Amino acid sequence: MMRSIRFYIPAILWTLIILLLTLMPASDVPNTFLSKIPHFDKVVHAGIFALFVVLWYASVRKYYMIKYPGNSEAHFHPMNTLALIILIAIILGILIEITQKEWKSIHRDFEWYDWVADIIGAFFGGAVANELFKIKPARKK
Repeated sequence: MMRSIRFYIPAILWTLIILLLTLMPASDVPNTFLSKIPHFDKVVHAGIFALFVVLWYASVRKYYMIKYPGNSEAHFHPMNTLALIILIAIILGILIEITQKEWKSIHRDFEWYDWVADIIGAFFGGAVANELFKIKPARKK
C-alpha cells in the first residue's frame, strides 16, 4: 500500500493545495494585480480543477501501468476512469462551495459561478488528459 501511494503524491498534494487555497479565510487571500481583472478568479477555478483531473488521471494510469505491466487494459478502463475523476472533481467543487458558505469563520461565500468554472475546468482537464494520453473508448469483444 505505502509503495503504491507514491504514484498518487502529485495528485494528493494538488488536492491539498486546492483545499488550502479555497478554504483559507478571505482576509488571507492575496490581493494582486490579477485580482483586478474581472472574473479572473473564475479562470483560476477552471485552471485548478483542470489540473486536478489531469494529475489524478495520470496518477491512476501510471499505477495500473506499473502494477499490471503488459496487461493493464484488463484492470484499467481509461474512459471510465476519466469520467469518474471528472465526476469527483465536480463533487469536490460543490462541496468546497457549500463549506465556504457554512464555515462562517473563513468569511467566504457560496458562488454558483465558481462551481460552474470548476465544472468547465474539470471537463477541460478531461479533454487535456484525453489528448495527452490518447484515450480511446474500450473495444467491444
